[in-house]
Amino acid sequence: MDANDIREIFFKLPKADVHNHLHLGGSQQKFIDRYPEANLNFPKSYNGLTGMIDFIYGHLNTIMVTGKDVVNFMEIAIESAIEDNVTLLEASVDLNLARFFNNSIDQVIDVTRSLKEKYKSQIEFKPDLGVNKDLEIEKVYSNGVKCIESGVFNAVDLYGQEVGKDLNPFVRFYDMAKDLGLKTKVHIGEFSNYESIDYSIKLFNPDELQHGIRAVDSEATMDLIAKNNIRLNICPTSNVLLGAVSDLKEHPLRQLFDHGIKLTINTDDLILFDATVTNEFEKLAAANVFSFEELDTIRKNAF
Repeated sequence: MDANDIREIFFKLPKADVHNHLHLGGSQQKFIDRYPEANLNFPKSYNGLTGMIDFIYGHLNTIMVTGKDVVNFMEIAIESAIEDNVTLLEASVDLNLARFFNNSIDQVIDVTRSLKEKYKSQIEFKPDLGVNKDLEIEKVYSNGVKCIESGVFNAVDLYGQEVGKDLNPFVRFYDMAKDLGLKTKVHIGEFSNYESIDYSIKLFNPDELQHGIRAVDSEATMDLIAKNNIRLNICPTSNVLLGAVSDLKEHPLRQLFDHGIKLTINTDDLILFDATVTNEFEKLAAANVFSFEELDTIRKNAF
């Protein structure tokens, strides 16, 4: 079975995308259709997280300037997932998007709730609350608590620069989220080392790690992840285009899979990396990283 056959099969199969930043999750084509005058040139690769952030703030955020734009970006993300036959979408709604809604977190909650309602017949949309490590901690414990108490969100997801950030201030917030029955996710181990993964697990005891690929550098870290049944939600094309790995053949996900760690394959930011979930499965098949049966196991893991 060649990669084209696998693409056709996986396109038709129900899929999940569980590592997705919602306002960055739409396809480039749908973005162009919605904003035909935007005239943006998307890079073929980025200079790490800093390069990606520079592109977002220097280019995308010249288009996404109002609350209506935020809703547009979110809608094209959900519609892009539906178009790829993604039936479960766990995508983060950034806590700081309140700045586009007159600093009203209630409006962010209402918008998220309305999107769940609007698309409920087409997709199971389970929004995560995205928290950037650079956000003022006071907002995390004011606006963030409102969000996790709203009943709208499925999980909390901490992200941003992985190195040199004090994570301790977020521990109580994560404990509150767990007490309310939310899942916990942490971005770590894409650019930071395995010790940062160990530390995050000790601090948060998360259900899932977003990326976590540098666990491959430590047998003990891989054992810790497997023992605690922590799922790694990996985004291969994102990892390559950001320079975290050189190419798919060298990607550590094969070793992580062989170690018995539960993996999923996801888009991260579709508008930036231009690879759907189906594309990701096709690429991994073409690179002979996994067999069809192994890819199907990974597909099912996300459910």
